[in-house]
Amino acid sequence: MSKSNGVVMLLLRSLLVGAAVFGLFATAQAQSRIGVTQAIENDPMGKPPGGVDRVLRVGTDVQANEVISTKNDDRAHVVFLDGTTLTVGPNSQMTIDKFVYDPTTQKGELAVNASKGVFRLIGGRISKTAAITVTTPSSTMGIRGGIMVFGVQASATTSIFVYGNSMTVTANGVTQTVTIPGLQVSTPTGGTPGAPTIVVQGSLSAALGALVGTGTTNTAAAAATVLAVQTLVANAAQLGTAVTLQALIQTIINVNAPQTLTSTINSNTTLTVTVVENQNQTQASPH
Repeated sequence: MSKSNGVVMLLLRSLLVGAAVFGLFATAQAQSRIGVTQAIENDPMGKPPGGVDRVLRVGTDVQANEVISTKNDDRAHVVFLDGTTLTVGPNSQMTIDKFVYDPTTQKGELAVNASKGVFRLIGGRISKTAAITVTTPSSTMGIRGGIMVFGVQASATTSIFVYGNSMTVTANGVTQTVTIPGLQVSTPTGGTPGAPTIVVQGSLSAALGALVGTGTTNTAAAAATVLAVQTLVANAAQLGTAVTLQALIQTIINVNAPQTLTSTINSNTTLTVTVVENQNQTQASPH
């Protein structure tokens, strides 16, 4: 082989190796995109793994192991690829520990770590077959096919079951399971989960007000959600009335959430998520 041919072969081999590495890098990058920012208020921050802090805007890609944080008047609504929606209230911080989703089987895993603040989780397709888990300094929670509002403080975590198949709260070897909407479990840091109790309207109103923001429209939206939860609790024995239940849950899902989100993940892929996809809740059996 001539010297010139050898150089050409070496260059060609280098190009092929480089292309393969680039392809793997691109695939890894694509796989790290697990959702997008659906809506924001003011300047919530996100910090991807190995990256720097950035302001989250509508349509910003959210990555695995990303840290999301907010200040006094910030809020962020994140929608994952399976349709799960997570609302991050003011003065909050959480990390997306794990997200795995197979759109073919519609199964996967979602785990987050919430260190402080107030949050609302509306489970998507993953929650139909597996519990979405949330770890806090006080407890580990699981939500199946439903909606959960929770507040995390240094002294305790309060978990409110809004709707769904079940919510579990575990700490120090003790687990409380809630299946009736409108019940809450409080877990002191270092202690065990208390018995489920009926949620106090004022506390739920305050939590929802923090999540949806201020203003006449947002206050009305929070009030509508509280009323929906109260009605669900009052009619717990008659949850088979599908039309009424669907209307109530749709009210909750629609609170301060745009109906349709379209975001370009990369030049070849466009993600379109409709919040009504969370008909996973409206169509699932409450039992």
